[in-house]
This record gives sequence, C-alpha cells and structure tokens, in this order.
Amino acid sequence: MDFCKCIISISLFAILAQSVTSQNLSKCFFQKTCVECLDADFSCAWCTDENYGMYKSRCMTLSDIQASNCSSDKVETNKNFSKLTIIKKEPLRDYDREKLEAIQISPQRIKIQLGKLEAHTFHFTYKPAKNYPLDLYYLMDLTWSMKDDRDTLINMGDQLAKALANLTENYGLGFGSFIDKPIMPFVQTEEHRLKNPCSIEKQVCEPTYGFRHRLQITNNIDGFIEKLKTSNVSANLDNLEGGLDALMQVLVCDDRIGWGANTRKIVILATNGYMHMAGDGLLAGISERNDKQCHLSDNGEYLGSLIYDYPSLEEIYRVLGKSKTAVIFAVTDELQEYYKSMRDLMEEFTSVGLLQDDSSNILQLVETGYRDFVKRVEFTDNAPSYIQLSYLTDCGGIYKTPQEVNKCDNIEIGKEYDFFVEVRLVDYPSDLVSNLTVKIEEALISNEGVVLDIDIRQHCQCELDSEPVSGSEICIGNGDYSCGMCYCHSGWIGKRCECNLQNFDSSADLLNQCREEGELDELGPICSDRGECICGQCLCNPGFEGPHCECSQCIPISGVICSNHGECDCGACNCQNGWAGDECDCSTDQGTCKAPHKEELCSGQGECSCGRCLCSESYFGPYCEAMAGSESELCSYYDDCVRCAIHKKLGAKCDNLEAECKTKLGLYSAEFFDTLEDMLNCTARITHEEITCDFKYTYAFDNRKTLIKILNQDCSKTNVIATAFSIAVLTLLLGTLVMIIFKVKMVIEDRKLYQKFEKEQQNETSYEMQSPLYKSPISSFTVPKEMADSELK
Repeated sequence: MDFCKCIISISLFAILAQSVTSQNLSKCFFQKTCVECLDADFSCAWCTDENYGMYKSRCMTLSDIQASNCSSDKVETNKNFSKLTIIKKEPLRDYDREKLEAIQISPQRIKIQLGKLEAHTFHFTYKPAKNYPLDLYYLMDLTWSMKDDRDTLINMGDQLAKALANLTENYGLGFGSFIDKPIMPFVQTEEHRLKNPCSIEKQVCEPTYGFRHRLQITNNIDGFIEKLKTSNVSANLDNLEGGLDALMQVLVCDDRIGWGANTRKIVILATNGYMHMAGDGLLAGISERNDKQCHLSDNGEYLGSLIYDYPSLEEIYRVLGKSKTAVIFAVTDELQEYYKSMRDLMEEFTSVGLLQDDSSNILQLVETGYRDFVKRVEFTDNAPSYIQLSYLTDCGGIYKTPQEVNKCDNIEIGKEYDFFVEVRLVDYPSDLVSNLTVKIEEALISNEGVVLDIDIRQHCQCELDSEPVSGSEICIGNGDYSCGMCYCHSGWIGKRCECNLQNFDSSADLLNQCREEGELDELGPICSDRGECICGQCLCNPGFEGPHCECSQCIPISGVICSNHGECDCGACNCQNGWAGDECDCSTDQGTCKAPHKEELCSGQGECSCGRCLCSESYFGPYCEAMAGSESELCSYYDDCVRCAIHKKLGAKCDNLEAECKTKLGLYSAEFFDTLEDMLNCTARITHEEITCDFKYTYAFDNRKTLIKILNQDCSKTNVIATAFSIAVLTLLLGTLVMIIFKVKMVIEDRKLYQKFEKEQQNETSYEMQSPLYKSPISSFTVPKEMADSELK
C-alpha cells in the first residue's frame, strides 16, 4: 500500500512539474515582441537569430529556445539587461572640520538597469558620526506668563554652552520669539492696549507681534544671552498663541535663520499655552491660506501675520519632512497631553518634554530631546508609484533575524548598521520615462543618502543596436524586419508577411480555416486557443498537436510516455493488453496479489489494485497476510531459505537447500542489514558452534523478485580465558596508575607545607630584628672570660 502511494505521489509530482513548465512555456509562447516576451516571465527568452526560422516561436524558455537551435549569442534574456553598479562609495568617517562634513552613509550612488520582473537588492551602511554639527533654534513664547522663563535662560549662559558642548563639539544656537496675530479677537485693539498690552496688569511691555527672528544661528553664546536680555515680553488676549506661524517661518527661511547645509537641525518651541490652528484666522477676517513661504523683514519681523492664516499641522508636517528639522515641544505639565496628540501626528519629527514653570530644566530638555532624535534613524525615499523599494535590517543585532522595517531605535554613535533594499519595477510609467533618479535619505539628516540612477527597460538591446530594415527580404519585401520579427505593411499578415489579404474575402475567412467545426456547425476558437493561425494553418504551442491544436500531447513521466505500455492518441494513452490507467502504469495481472500456494486475493483482507494489495485496517504485508502484533503466517514458508543464507554467512554449507530455494522462490536475494524498519516480524533460530542465536528477518517483492532482509547478529563463541586475563591485566594497570597518582599528590603537598614553614620562619626572624617590643622566648647566657680562663687553668 505504501509503495502504491509512493508511485502515485511521484506521478502527481511529475504531472505538476510538467504543468508548471507548460505554464511558463505558455506565458512565453504567446508574446509578440521582445519586450513583451521578457516581461511575461523571468524564464522567458527571445531569439533574434535571422537563421532561426520564422515559423518557430521566438519567445520560449531559455532551455527550449536553445534546444530549438537559436544561436547562443542571439538570445535576449532578463539577465542580459538587469545590472547593478556601484558608482560612488566613499568610506564612512566622523565629522571633518576641514571639509566641514561627515560621511554617515555608504555607498553614496548606485546605477541600476531595471526590468519589470527582476528585482535588484543592494545594501548600504549607516554609521552615526561623532561630533556631527547641531543647529539649535530656541523659539520662545514671550507672553507675559513666560517672563520668569526668559530670566532663567539669561542666567544659564555658561551652563547652556557646556550642555551643548557635551552633545557635540560643533554647535550653533539661534533665537526667536512669538506672541500672536496683533488683531481682534486675538488682542484688544484700543490704542493704549495696542501700545501696551500689559496695561491690564499695570505693567509695561512690548506691543503684540506675530513672530520676531532675533538671532541668526551662531556659536556665540554671549550673543544669545544678550539677545535674550533685550527681548521684552508682550501679551495677547486669549490663551492660544501663534507658535505655528512662527514655526513655519523658522522652517522655510533658511538663509535668514542661518541653517547649515550639513547639520542636524532642531527647534525647541517653549510655551505654556495652546496653539492657534488653520482656520482660526477667519475669526479676524484672514482667509488666505498659509503659503509656506518666507516673509521676514530685514530686521526679522514676520510680515505675513495679518495676511496669511495659521498653518495646518499637515502643512507643518510636510515642511518638517522637506527641511529635515526636528521639533521639541517644551511645555508645562497641564499642556502635555495636548502636545502629545500633536506629536502622534508627526512622530518622525517631534517630541514632547516637560518644562518647569520657570524653565529651570531647559538644559535637561535640550540634552534629552537631542539624544532622543540621535538614537533613532528612519530612511525614506522619493520613489514613484511604479518603483517599489522594500527595506530589511536587523538594526545592528537588535533583531535576531532581519525585519522588514526602514527604521531603528537605540542607535549608538560610532556603530555601523546595515540596511538591505530591494528595488522592483512594478509597472511601466505612463509617460514612458526611461531613466529617473531616486534618493534614499535619513528623515533628519540633510544632504546625505543613497542616490539611485535607474534605467528602465523600454526596448530590447537588439532594438537599440540596429534600426529596423525596411522592406526586408526576410519579410518578402512586405514588411520591416527588426529584432527577429517581421512588422508587416498594410494588407499583409503572417510570420514573413507572406499572406496577401486580397486573396481572401476577409481576414475572418482566413482565420476561420484555423477553427474547428463543432456539433452544431459552430466554429470553435482560433487553433483551440492553443496556437497561432499562420495563413490559415495552425502553429501549435508546445504540448499540443492536431490540425486545430485540439489534442494535448501525452505527458512523459521520467522521460517515458504511457509507461512504455501503450501509445498516445490525441492526449490519451491506449494501453496494451495487461495494462490500464491514464498512463498505462496499472497492471491488470492479479496473480501478484496471491500469496504462495494460495488462491485467495490479498489473503481475503484487502483488494488487488494495479497488481498490488491494498490492505484492510489492521492488516499489512505484500499479501495482507500479517496482522498487527502477530507474526506473519508466511514466515515458515521462507524459514529454510533464510537459515541457508545465515549458515553461508557463518561459514557453513547448504548447497542442496540453496538449490531448493531457487526452485521454490524463483528469483530471490537474501541480504543482511544493521537495522530493519519493516513492520513484518519473522525470526529464524540458528545453532552455531554450540551457541544459539535468533536472526530477525522480513520479506518483500519487487518486479516478481523475492527480497529477503536479515538483521545482522553476532553469533560467535566468546573466549572466556582470554577475556578474564584481559580484565585482570587491565585491573592491575589501573591500580598501579592510581597509586602513582596518589604518591605524586603526597610529594607535592609535602613540598608546599615545607615551603610554608620556611616562609613563616623568615617572617619571625624579620619581626624580631625590626620590632623593639619583641622579646624572644629563647634565653642565652655567655660565661665571663675571667671565669672561663680560671676554669681552663
């Protein structure tokens, strides 16, 4: 049963593989021009060889077109066109003071020749540079309630310089302030209130203004503090400010603000109020939409405050992306949720920080906001809709496997991050653009990125190399020859423009000759939709045949048609006697389903199909003769022949029995294996040299040959004396080795103890000589010389 399933699976796989090949072939076969051919499928190839034969299909798979004798140097493929070349690849480096630039992305320029089907993949590396320049613009709400904040900043001059220096050695600082539009209902318009909007507080302040640019970006911190000191507060009527008006001018007035060309740009917008949005200007009769242009006077005053409405968040978002500027909203606690909702709409470019009531934590906000933008990277591109770019990265090991993302968080300065980009041509541009430039760049880094010079295939190389030949002989003078094809003049059709339509009543009459008549005298499709009509005759696609391509060719399996047991007739196999099935692969001989010396098919426990038994549940074996958990009843039939094979392996003879086995089993073989995976379980008991061994075996059949598989078994007598002697010697050697190891260990430990004793003795003597308080426990006495002399006498 398992064998049958295997045969069926192989057959289905072969049919499926043939079907896939036929599909690819069909995709190629119907194409009329070179470009259409190559765009149909990546496997398609186009033959431009003049000697190839006009009545062959010029569009097929590469292998088929080569088999059709097309010259190898006259073949157009997708691989011939599609190329990727790196044009510029300067190494990554940190900020260079002399060149005033850093290189954080490499390579910088790539040229791609792109066909419709083949995608190109390349990779670029991003490395955040040390000391990358920072331009910081402090945009401050200078309404009356922010007076303390201004005074705090004035006292932070040195600390602000140190804070910026800790972030990067190359920094610049600019300053501007905003209030609101000086018109009702945003301010009171009485003359004395216009001159001094703080009169209600019995204080004096500046007249209300929209936005005032006060200091161009500079590294002069003293100049920044001086501008703060001379910037007085003002006031407006409502609790909403004109901060978006001011922010738009800061973003679009590049030269006036002083933004650098190769810098990271950050705006800190500090306020304790809400923002007027687009449409609020209508309250004052200002209806003209914000034009996103610079309107600063020579002294930095915003001139469009009473002309243009407040910008929308969508307009701010687009300008942030274009100018590559980040914004930190430094706001008080009660405003955080309001500004966080704005941040969620522009999260690539904005963040929100908590500002103390007197701005005393502004330095911390600057540092936190800067690091928040630096530690993340996001790449965008300006590819049109017909070019698709897909990104893949592991973010420097953050992901175990690369992810389909174009951004990373927790970026580290000086570490390299690899991004892989797939470029694919989805469709041809409607304006027939053949080359374009696409730039991949980081969302917050200006003038850096990867430039892609893309050439789109609009023509095959053969069309570019030579002009069409007008009135070519190949086209019998009735058409123009180009790239292997005849483009017929009016009134002529055919592969070589050989058919004169004047010889037919109509082109329909010509095509009708390629249609098959149906049962009701109705004409079918041209060439059964399986070929091409050439001058009233069908040129069939590969895999089809017949006058109208109405017949499918038989599918060869393993290179054989109808299993060599039949003949193909219009796509169907006519099988020889004794065979059946769609491929004539099913034997009708039921003798192979009968166990030896039995007439019952499949032991009465299954059905005979294609000459093999399909067993009922719980039964198995070639004849369904075995039941799960029990030994096959055929084991005894093969037992003598198995014993003979085992005796021969062990050196014994069984010539007569072997001859009987050949008579009994016919073609058979007996082989030994280290493992048996068959469910059949037979056992042959053998006595050899006074030792009894059990050999397990199984049996099977293949092409009327009996296959016996026997499990290897060691059935030799063990030498007891030699074994005992070996064990004794091994034990003696092991004991001697243990004693030697123990003796070496004792000697080493004794030497260590003696060295320790000598060291302690030296320490004791040294202590006695050095310490005046030490008294030796050993007493010594010297006999006086006089007494010694008298004793001698």
